[in-house]
Amino acid sequence: MRIFVMTAAAAVSVLATVMMAGQALAVQDTPTSQNGVDVVCTGVGSAKDDPRWSAFPVKIVLATAGGANLANAHITLARGDQILVETDCDAPWILFKAPAGRYTATAAMIGGSGGSSGSGAHSANFTTSGGGAQKTVTIAFARPAVPSAQ
Repeated sequence: MRIFVMTAAAAVSVLATVMMAGQALAVQDTPTSQNGVDVVCTGVGSAKDDPRWSAFPVKIVLATAGGANLANAHITLARGDQILVETDCDAPWILFKAPAGRYTATAAMIGGSGGSSGSGAHSANFTTSGGGAQKTVTIAFARPAVPSAQ
């Protein structure tokens, strides 16, 4: 009985944390839709070559200023003041299929992996026609800190 109570308490705690977070965790290579915008988190291994991804007109790339891929970020996509997509992604590419318009993509690295001193959120503005050739938009972060040898 004691083990059951401890297990149930742990499950309730995890569920409450997820519910309070308010955003979805993107499952790699699994397209989802939020507020009429299709989104997929990808860019790792052979899945990055999936032919389905070419149908997404916008590819956000998370990278260091030197061009190395980064992953594990909280991403939002907004049109004006309205947030359309909010998710966490543990891959370097976030693909969007959104209606024609002007958007702002914002990424904040989770756990400080995007910079040496909590580099905060970085944003990029872009426009899309809602179709056509895929546009790549890079959100660059300072190079991650390297732990000093003591």
